Order: sequence, then structure tokens, then C-alpha cells
Amino acid sequence: VVCGGVASNMAVRDRLSALAAAHEVTPLYPPVRLCTDNGVMVAWSAIERLRLGVSDDPSELEVRARWPLGQSYKATGSETS
Repeated sequence: VVCGGVASNMAVRDRLSALAAAHEVTPLYPPVRLCTDNGVMVAWSAIERLRLGVSDDPSELEVRARWPLGQSYKATGSETS
């Protein structure tokens, strides 16, 4: 899934499509009109993951309305700055 503002760039799409074809991978692109809305991009990525049968167990995810800048979340569940 190629999403976000970069996915609205047709030159980038063309190059990624050629690269994907060379590696026998099928890229997924949302409609260009949706590519600049970050909320839509998050939802689109989730939809494509569900279509492929890839999902995470929601009970194992930490949901935070605001995540401080400069912090990341590692698979171990610890935050670092």
C-alpha cells in the first residue's frame, strides 16, 4: 500500500509500479483525490490490510489520542525519546 501525499505523485507511482513489477509485487494505490487526507490514508491502509487478511489483535494495541513528538513505540512496549 502506497499512501499519503507521495501516493498522489504520478511520477512516483509510475516508478514504484515499474519496480514492483520487476519484483512481481502488486502495489496498491488509493484514489489520488484521497491522498492528501491523513485520516483517510490511515483508514485506507487498514482496509487494504484487512482485504489481504492481515490484521492486528486490537487487545494488544496501545491507543493514545496524543503521542508526544520525539517518542517511538517499540515492539517491546517501551517508549523511548
